Amino acid sequence: MNHEAEVRKIVSAVNATTGLLKSRESNTVEFKESFNAGSTAKYAKTMAAFANNRGGYIMFGVKDNPREVIGLKNNNLEDLNQEKYTDTINSLFSPSIEWECGTFPISIEKPITGADGGAETKVTEKRIGWIYTEEAERKPVIAQKTDNGEKIVSGDVFYRYRARSEKIKFAEMSRIIEERTAKEREHLLKLFEVIRKSGTANLGIINYGNGKFTTPYDVDVAFDRKLVTQVLKKAKFIKEGSFNETEGIPVIKVTGSIDLAEEVPVLDLDPDKGYPYIQKVLAKKLILSTQDLYALIWYYKMKEAKKYHIEVTTSGSSKVHKFSEFSFQFLKEKLEEMKSSEAEFEKIRAAYRNRDK
Repeated sequence: MNHEAEVRKIVSAVNATTGLLKSRESNTVEFKESFNAGSTAKYAKTMAAFANNRGGYIMFGVKDNPREVIGLKNNNLEDLNQEKYTDTINSLFSPSIEWECGTFPISIEKPITGADGGAETKVTEKRIGWIYTEEAERKPVIAQKTDNGEKIVSGDVFYRYRARSEKIKFAEMSRIIEERTAKEREHLLKLFEVIRKSGTANLGIINYGNGKFTTPYDVDVAFDRKLVTQVLKKAKFIKEGSFNETEGIPVIKVTGSIDLAEEVPVLDLDPDKGYPYIQKVLAKKLILSTQDLYALIWYYKMKEAKKYHIEVTTSGSSKVHKFSEFSFQFLKEKLEEMKSSEAEFEKIRAAYRNRDK
């Protein structure tokens, strides 16, 4: 969604006679004259109310009575440390509130009476700010602690009613619970269907809440939660069935520029359990000579990736190279691909033989 375009559309729609905004505060819009970093609790309360409804905008530089664009008078919003602000908001409410913010210049036309008594239009440049709150994926968003200034009590749930952020009423809370139950049921049914079709041998589970990927090979991978959030925010979700390159399988197609070059930490594991294969055993399991196995391990740089390999010190300076189930599956797939092209494998062997030349 282009948030700047949405905000610009609202603040540009003015009454030709009065010069006042046509739009009023609503379920999805709240006006503020300025942004004040000391009013975090006030904004967080509104953001929680938006999150529990359908999301919405707080627009800064706009008076509500009368509805007039006055513009921002300082750079407080532009200079905002978003990471710290997120921490502050999420210390007040849980689950986490997802939000974005920005500013932009806009030309405001206002009718005035000219020196000769005729009607004229005055154009001034203003700067508008906005905070957009996404509808919460997991509702309700609940207050975690008390803030006396904003009359927030731990356990409060706020909801956006027309132009007001108020404590939620029974009807809306009941609907949130029903929608959440229905969504969980739908997700479970889809998951069971995937398991039924795929079996469990090759399935893993990604927990977006803690960034943990549980694999079927007793190897758990932990992703930085910020990295997961970055991917999810930049992923374009395609409607199920509308992408039919491979039998209409539902997909998540990631587009745009996403830098995933960060190191992904792997949890410490029992080497015998997480990395069950020494090189000799792995070669036998793959029906390969040890030299061919060494060539493949070197060519695909598998000793540089902890998900494939670890080095275990046994005694003194002796070390043993151990490989995971991931490495076996990876090499098995590569060998299958090279079955129809012995020349490809020969190139790998030659490169390995000449690696130090």
